Amino acid sequence: MEVPISTLSLHGWADIAQFVIAIAGALALIGAPAQVRHSRTNARRTRVYEYADRVNEAAILPASADFTTYWATHSYEDYKSLDLVQQLEGRMLPNLIEEIAFLYNRRLLDRNVAAEILGIYVERLWTVGLPLTLGLRQDRRPDVYAEWEEMKRDTPRRQRRGVRRAERRRARRKFFHRG
Repeated sequence: MEVPISTLSLHGWADIAQFVIAIAGALALIGAPAQVRHSRTNARRTRVYEYADRVNEAAILPASADFTTYWATHSYEDYKSLDLVQQLEGRMLPNLIEEIAFLYNRRLLDRNVAAEILGIYVERLWTVGLPLTLGLRQDRRPDVYAEWEEMKRDTPRRQRRGVRRAERRRARRKFFHRG
């Protein structure tokens, strides 16, 4: 037999309130991890865009061109003959890429977005700056720019996967929107 709502005592209302609070708590427990995961994903993606903006700054683009032209015609011995300020300026760009690669390899950046946005840049600069890397590894430490090298190896695979995903999306869109 049902009890009409108008006849519920305070005790009955308290039971209903406890039940509602329990349901809300359970939903919060389920939703909190999803919200944290979503926030972390957005933060990783935002970091990629911030680094992409940094790589495309007015001060970095000429440094990239200088880096490319310098290493096309010079050796590591030529680099060592430069004064310290010029050497440090020449390593500004590789150090920035190493910083990005460090975050990439520790999954603090969205790796798929980073591979699509920065991957070609990372690969091209690695190829151009290989004399610098090999020279520094021989003179200083064998792990100089190791993070950069690891990112360079990983990005082509992610780029191919991104291309395949985009092709599947286009095919689905074309299939479902044909008129």
